[in-house]
Amino acid sequence: MSVSALMNDDVLILTLDDPGRRNPLSVAVRRDLTAALAEAEANEAVRAVVLTGAGGHFCSGGDLAAQKKLDPLAARDRMAIAAELIRRMVRYPKPIIAAVEGWAAGAGFSLALACDEIVAGETARFAASFARVGLIPDLGMMATLPARVGPAVARRLMLAPEPLGADEARALGIVDEIVPAGEALRRAAGRGRAAAERAPLAQACMKDFFARAVDDALRYEIEIQPFLLASADAAEGRAAFFEKRKPVFRGA
Repeated sequence: MSVSALMNDDVLILTLDDPGRRNPLSVAVRRDLTAALAEAEANEAVRAVVLTGAGGHFCSGGDLAAQKKLDPLAARDRMAIAAELIRRMVRYPKPIIAAVEGWAAGAGFSLALACDEIVAGETARFAASFARVGLIPDLGMMATLPARVGPAVARRLMLAPEPLGADEARALGIVDEIVPAGEALRRAAGRGRAAAERAPLAQACMKDFFARAVDDALRYEIEIQPFLLASADAAEGRAAFFEKRKPVFRGA
């Protein structure tokens, strides 16, 4: 399994488990997370969910190696799987807390933003790095990031992406709490238990309202991103990433 599950009293800990690659958000991970959340939703013993990554990093983003041979139709199917996961997360009836250590980059950053709260270790780093590989932000980021930081800051972070440390992310409103490195998981579980004590029906209604903007973003992503993935600019962005050089985009 690409995602491991462990119960800690009444909190389910879901761990992205590919530490050798910093836990990329592959299609298998998206499917496994969706299935694990569906199972936990029906389990009355689970009061909250914590999402984290193995090996000192949260998630390195999309699996760029798997994107090399995607045609628009295949890419659209891939996007639909991601959209199903995010729709479930943003409307989930139980609290979901992200415990972020190390990198949360690209789609990994989006995944954290789809959670109700983000707890970060003091050495955590965040990057909305899609533009660096010729893509638009996906997994709902074009809605979830402005919801946390406001539209002006969100535009800057997405159009001119630079990594953010935990302190800056906290100051902008991305991170809810910073803890010493290695303590994010423990603290996230505590926050999950506290959140589970709030009125569940009211929380569900609020989350449903907030999710409407995410629905719009996901529909736009499924329409646009498959064609960007097939573009020459995206191919150049992937090549530059693996070759560790600056990309040269040509608008094609």
